[in-house]
Amino acid sequence: MYPDLSPGALLALAVAAETLSLILFGRANTLWRSPGMLAYPQRFLLLRSALVMIWVHIGVALLAPGGISGSYPVLAPKLGLLLALGMVGGLGLMLFTLSIRSMPAQLVFFGGSLHLVMAVAVGWLLGELLSPLRVGVIAVLLAAQASILWRDRGVWRGQERRVQVLPFAVGLIWGTYFPLYGLAIAEWGFWTTVLLTEWGVLLLAVAWFVRNPQGTWADKSLWRSMLEQSALSSVAQALSGAALWWGGVILHSILTNFNVLINISAFKIRFGENLSIRYLAYFALYVALAIALVFGS
Repeated sequence: MYPDLSPGALLALAVAAETLSLILFGRANTLWRSPGMLAYPQRFLLLRSALVMIWVHIGVALLAPGGISGSYPVLAPKLGLLLALGMVGGLGLMLFTLSIRSMPAQLVFFGGSLHLVMAVAVGWLLGELLSPLRVGVIAVLLAAQASILWRDRGVWRGQERRVQVLPFAVGLIWGTYFPLYGLAIAEWGFWTTVLLTEWGVLLLAVAWFVRNPQGTWADKSLWRSMLEQSALSSVAQALSGAALWWGGVILHSILTNFNVLINISAFKIRFGENLSIRYLAYFALYVALAIALVFGS
């Protein structure tokens, strides 16, 4: 998974991969607003996870050096660790879907600052470089997010109390999950990590469905939306994993925090949600900081 390129070119490749990943995730996330999501979200997550397993196995069969058989490890402690990691990611996905199905998109990503702080801390503990440039970029990004969070606090307070905490829970979980995901890729290989963590997500989805089996499989919007969602998110997750592998945890966490721009734009296009001019400033900020990170590193 490491192209034979210079460090600067690898960083540029990581930025490109994560940017495309964010765009794909932006479209995929709008599909969590399908009609049945309010009534039986567990069926959506279960179907999505099952379909992702199909797409991932096809990708592994076509792209992995050892094919499917070479990407599955022998029974070892790492099997349980990767399954557990996948279940943590699945928990983040479950909470994310519960928030995005009804909350305004701008609020769903309130937890981005917490995600950034957690991911940078984990990346630093793993020995990654935290240069003055990166510290400056992180400070600018956190300041921008704090400003937006403060301006939108009234909308957040207007939500049900039980869902107000969801964006921050997602930020905490994914701020820990993605750095560990990158560590797992470095330790056990890209394709093995992708396969086993997705099995973990599926196990959690099955458990949630068994506990809450209401709903019906006859909902056509369920199948239509999750077929598209699973395909888009499978490719996006693979690109995000590649960006982690090529650029490292800290760079990935910085880039990922611009998902607020991509997702709010996607929800504006799809559902006509409000897109304030202050969010458009994120685009210029993203381009400027990405260029600074690539050429300044």
